[in-house]
Amino acid sequence: MNQQAFIATAMISAALASGAALAMPSPLQQLVQTNACPGCDLRNVDLRGYNLAGANLRGANLQGANLQDTNLMVANLVGANLSNANLTAAYLERTNLEQANLSGANLSRAILRHSRARRANFSNSNLTGADVRYGDFRRANLNAATFEQANMQWARLNNATVSQTNFSDAYRPRMPYRLNHY
Repeated sequence: MNQQAFIATAMISAALASGAALAMPSPLQQLVQTNACPGCDLRNVDLRGYNLAGANLRGANLQGANLQDTNLMVANLVGANLSNANLTAAYLERTNLEQANLSGANLSRAILRHSRARRANFSNSNLTGADVRYGDFRRANLNAATFEQANMQWARLNNATVSQTNFSDAYRPRMPYRLNHY
């Protein structure tokens, strides 16, 4: 073995022994550093107030996460698990929530304008005072969700399920959609 190969092998061995080469960032570190963590396990993480605009969190597990006041504008949350997450006053404008699980989530005062939430699960979620104008909730599960005082102007709810859903005082100037008709 020549001297350069021997030195390289010795350096790699030393790095492996110290664990330096094997140090992998935690999912939270990966998200903060790269603004992407698809499929990551971020259960119960505290991301309150973070700027995650444009983040790729496709298929991530954010169950029970604290995302209060977090900027998730144009984020990719397709298929993400946000069940029981705190999204109070979160900014989700133009966010893709297609097929996401938001059951039991608190989205009070959240901004979801122009968001895409087709086939998403919002069962038992709190959207009191939320702004969902122009949002796409087609075929979404809205059973037992609360939309009290929400601004729902031009929100698309075609074929959404709305059993026991509370729309008290929600702003809906027109109903340009059909509910529960396939």
